[in-house]
Amino acid sequence: MPDPTQERKLRRHFELLDFDGNGFIEQSDIEEFVERITEAAGAEGTPQSVRLREEGGRLWRRLQKALDTDGDQRISRDEFVGAADLNAVMAMAVELGAASFEVTDTDRDGRISLQEWIRMDRKLGVSHADSMHGFRLLDRDGDGFVTRAEYVKGVEEFYRSDDPQAPGNWAFGGF
Repeated sequence: MPDPTQERKLRRHFELLDFDGNGFIEQSDIEEFVERITEAAGAEGTPQSVRLREEGGRLWRRLQKALDTDGDQRISRDEFVGAADLNAVMAMAVELGAASFEVTDTDRDGRISLQEWIRMDRKLGVSHADSMHGFRLLDRDGDGFVTRAEYVKGVEEFYRSDDPQAPGNWAFGGF
């Protein structure tokens, strides 16, 4: 079982992925996540959006296999938060995050600007204030951009760190 800080983060991440608010992550929620990222970037039909869609499908199959302990084809909050192997969940999130990064990076410069970040977060239901704060924390070198390395470090930190002040806690919106 995760420590209290990790549990809080996982509950928040669950809420972000449960797009229809029915208390479960289902395949349709992952598809909605992919659609919203693609729409935010105006990237429909691009190779990056195709990759994101493929990663979303892979993520769903892997999450279901790893976390759907009762076999009901959906993942409850308790199944998600009580994941026995947080490293496996983190690896899946990093893969989807990398594909999301490619789509969100609309000018293809290898980094996400504040404008690109806010546009993505808005589509995912993250408040403007939380989006701004998260961006500033993940932009570790303060250059006004979140690089792929900074983003991946944030996602990994989200899953691994029990420090309530860790910048990665904001990788998926408000903490």
